[in-house]
Amino acid sequence: MAQDPKKSVRKWHHPSEVMKLHKLKQRKKALQISLQPKKKKILFIINNESKKSKNDSSCVLDESSDQTLFKLINYNIPSSTTNNSFTSFNNILSKINTEEKTEIVEVVKAQGETWLPIDWALKNKVRLLSAKPFPWNQKLKISEEASGITAYTRCLDSNTETTLDTSPNAKFHQCCLYWQQPSLPWLKLFPRSATKAQSAGNNIAMNNAIKDSLQTAWSDSLRSLYQLIRTRQCPYFYACANNFTVLFRAAGICGFSDVNALITPTTRGFRHMLRQEGIDFTMPLKKKRTSDQGYDTLDSTVSDQMGDEEIESLEEEEAPDEDWLQSMGVNAEDIKQINYTQEKIIQKSECEVDNSEQSLVVIEGVDVHALYNFLINCKSATSITGALAGIPPTLLAPVAFHGAALNSLKVRENKAYVDNVNYYSLDLIGPILPSTIHNLFAINSPEHSLTMTFNSVPTTESFSKIKNNARQSEIENKGSVVFGKENLSDCGLLPKVLQHFCTPDLKHVTNVECLKYTSDNKTYTWT
Repeated sequence: MAQDPKKSVRKWHHPSEVMKLHKLKQRKKALQISLQPKKKKILFIINNESKKSKNDSSCVLDESSDQTLFKLINYNIPSSTTNNSFTSFNNILSKINTEEKTEIVEVVKAQGETWLPIDWALKNKVRLLSAKPFPWNQKLKISEEASGITAYTRCLDSNTETTLDTSPNAKFHQCCLYWQQPSLPWLKLFPRSATKAQSAGNNIAMNNAIKDSLQTAWSDSLRSLYQLIRTRQCPYFYACANNFTVLFRAAGICGFSDVNALITPTTRGFRHMLRQEGIDFTMPLKKKRTSDQGYDTLDSTVSDQMGDEEIESLEEEEAPDEDWLQSMGVNAEDIKQINYTQEKIIQKSECEVDNSEQSLVVIEGVDVHALYNFLINCKSATSITGALAGIPPTLLAPVAFHGAALNSLKVRENKAYVDNVNYYSLDLIGPILPSTIHNLFAINSPEHSLTMTFNSVPTTESFSKIKNNARQSEIENKGSVVFGKENLSDCGLLPKVLQHFCTPDLKHVTNVECLKYTSDNKTYTWT
C-alpha cells in the first residue's frame, strides 16, 4: 500500500531558527524551575545537615558570623546558679570572659636605630613635619645669612667654638647650600630629563662659541672635582646628564677601599662604548637569566661568573661555523640568515635591562680615571636637541670646586593638617644631597621630634640598592672605618656625619621615603 506523499514530506528549518527554538526551550525550563516552591529545597538542606551531624558528632556550628552569639547559645548554665544570676547579657558575657582562657598579647613597640641610614638617591624635594614649631625659619637676618655662608664655604663645624653666628637660623641656612656647575638662572638644570625638559627658548646649541665655552668650563670643573675625589678632599659628587647620572665616591666612603663610580640608567649602546674605551665594569643588580623551567641555564651561569668582554668572545665562539654549514649543504643565503637571527637574539637579551635599575654599572679603581676621560670626550653626555641642547651635565657637590656656583635650596614654610592634628611644615626644594639630610638632623635638638618625607629622582634610586657582599671581610674589620675617617677628615663633612658615611655596614645604605626621629627614645625609624 503506497504511503501518502504529504505524510512523507518533512519540514526543514534554518539553523538560526533551530537555535532560537533551543534557547526558547531553555528559558521556559528555567522559568518553570524558578516558579516551583522552595519547600523541597529547604527540606533537602535540613536533611543534609542532619546527616552531617549524625556522621560527625564533633561538628559544631560555624562561628565565623558572630563568635559572641554562638558562645551564648552553646554556653551551659550551671545547675547551682539561680535564675537571678543571669538577668542580662552583660552578666553572661562577664561570666564567659572570666572562665575563658585569655591569650596574653604582647604589644611590641617599633624599635628604632641610633644611626641614620644613607640614601644615595638624589632628592628634588623634602618636607619637614613637626608637632612643635621649628627652631629655624625662612626669614634670615643679615648676620645669620652671612655666618651660614661662611661656615659652609669654609666647611666649619658650627657646634665648635667660633665667632660666627651660631643661631638655629644660621645653622639651618648652612644646611641649605650646595655647589653647582653650570648654573644658568633662566634654565632648570635639575632634575635633568630628555623628555620633561623645559619648553623655554634656548639658542645655546645654535651658537658654537657659547656651546664651546660651556663645554670648556664644564671640563675644567669636572677635572677639579675628580682631583678632589682622588685626594679625598671631596666625599662624593654627581654628574647629571639628560639620560644618565654618574655618582663618584672617594675611597673610604661606605667601606670601599678605592675610588669608585656608579652609573644609572645605562643602555646597551652606552655599555658598548665603555668596553671600547677599555673600561671594565660590573652590573651587580642584573638578575640571572633563567630557563622556562625556572632553573639557571648554562648561559646565565656563565654570564654571572665572567666579564662582559669574555661573554662577547664566548658568544662569538658559539656562532655557527660557516665552513661546517657549507659542508652540510647549506647555501650562503641561509647561513647569512642564521647569523643575522643569532645576532638579533643576543642583542635582544642585552637590551632587556636597558634603562632599568638592573642596568646600573659599577666602576672601581684605575677604570674610574678612564671613565673621567670618557666623560670629557663623550658627545652623547650633552644633548643636541631639546630645551637643554648644548648644555653639559649638571655637576653637584657638597664642597667648592673650580667654576662652581653657590646655590641655596628654596624654603617654603606652611602648616599641615594630618589626622586631625596640626603640624608645622617646611619644604626644601632643589637638588638635595645625601649629606644635606644628615646635616639637618645634626643641627636638630635631641628633644625635638622630627619627620622627613622625600621625593626622590626615580632614576637614581638604584644607587642605594647595591649590596657589597664581596667586601664582607672589610665590613667585619672595624679598623677600616677609622682608616676612612682619618683620610677623609678634610673632605668637608661634619665629623658626626663623616662617621656615618664611612661605615661599611650593608644595612646602613637603603632607599628612604620617610624618616622619623623620636625624642622619647632618641631613635630613628624609616620606610
